Amino acid sequence: MSLTRKRQKALKNLRSTADKLWSDQQEILDRANHVAREAKLQLGELTKEEVVPRVRTATKTASDSIAQSTAHSLASVKVASDQAKSKFNSDILPAIGGGLASAAGALGVSDNKTVKSAISKVSPQAAKKNSHVGTYVALVTGAVALVGIGYAVWQTFRADDELWISEDEIDAGTTAS
Repeated sequence: MSLTRKRQKALKNLRSTADKLWSDQQEILDRANHVAREAKLQLGELTKEEVVPRVRTATKTASDSIAQSTAHSLASVKVASDQAKSKFNSDILPAIGGGLASAAGALGVSDNKTVKSAISKVSPQAAKKNSHVGTYVALVTGAVALVGIGYAVWQTFRADDELWISEDEIDAGTTAS
């Protein structure tokens, strides 16, 4: 293929311009890489000087705060546990011991040494109490209430033929009318 001189000269100028452009681009990329490396170094230094101390301070503050709240929570749980134990020992155990002593007195086994020691372990105050008339009144009242509830249940569930209408009677009444 034969090109004219004018065309050959134009292609030579174009190739020269393209080579210069390629060279300029390589130089720009080299400068950009240099700037990127410098930025990376500066970012590392900034992280060491500014970010790491702030993170350490925040972590220490959070750790101290968690430790304090945990200690406070444990103290609160301990106080609540002590209060519950005290309430149980002062209110519930004497009531159980009193109930056992009353039941033992009603059954007539309160003079037995084994029963006395078991009741005194649950409630030392209950072993010292004597049976009173109130105990017997409470037992009788409870028994009467239990009998009353049983009678009400029996009345509710008993089969009473007069209360029920059979389906035959209903069918006979509708056909007669």
